[in-house]
Amino acid sequence: MEPFILSPVPYAQLLEDLRAIFRHETNQRPATAQGTSDTPATDLLTVQEAAEMLDVCPQTVHEWKRRGLLTYHKMGRRTYLKRAEVLAALKSEKRTVKTGKGTGRA
Repeated sequence: MEPFILSPVPYAQLLEDLRAIFRHETNQRPATAQGTSDTPATDLLTVQEAAEMLDVCPQTVHEWKRRGLLTYHKMGRRTYLKRAEVLAALKSEKRTVKTGKGTGRA
């Protein structure tokens, strides 16, 4: 990944440029991918969306980020997770089996 260096640009101009980039990229998507419920594996998820996808609370997602189980990306003050990386983390983690009183363990 190449470094991203900002020159002194007024905030309003930067915001407008970013909007134009997002509009351009959105319009470049294939017509079959637009407006469908299927989302590409490279989509960015907010913490809330990732929590809903994983069926956990947002605090759990933050804890997993802190522990390094989930890779996240910061854009300004916002945190995003790539859908493909969240799915890959699910596949790599194995659940532990806890034995309790009712499992018949002697």
